[in-house]
Amino acid sequence: MKRIFAILSFSILAIGVIASNQAMAMTTPNADVTPGLLCTADDPNFMGFYYAEKIARCKRNVGTAEKTQIAAEYGDIPKSEWHNYEFDHLLPLCAGGSDDIKNLWPQPIDEAHLKDRIEDEVCLGMSAGTMTQAVAVQKIKDWFDQNSGQKH
Repeated sequence: MKRIFAILSFSILAIGVIASNQAMAMTTPNADVTPGLLCTADDPNFMGFYYAEKIARCKRNVGTAEKTQIAAEYGDIPKSEWHNYEFDHLLPLCAGGSDDIKNLWPQPIDEAHLKDRIEDEVCLGMSAGTMTQAVAVQKIKDWFDQNSGQKH
């Protein structure tokens, strides 16, 4: 009986460690498809310059055609599965990210909620004038590096 209990306890512990390690694996954008792109005054979705640093800001304009193209680039994600993803901007719009398809990718929704925290931090910092765009972009890249174990 003690042996069965020990085996069962070990199995539960091992499953917990495996699940914990899997939970730590963060999905990252494909750098060939989504290298990240900053907004410019030439962007069709350009809204103006913001913050003391005068950062070009684009409006969000991601429609079905863009989502279809992104889903195709990321393994033909069927439309019936789109609710599991946020078609997210790698470099957030509030930090001067472009609305161009080269700055969009299908981020799993749970991970997108985690990334929202760093986005809020950098955008508040830029708005307050305590963070430059260059630092904000680096913080986003560092966040992916720390959460995925990969370098961008």
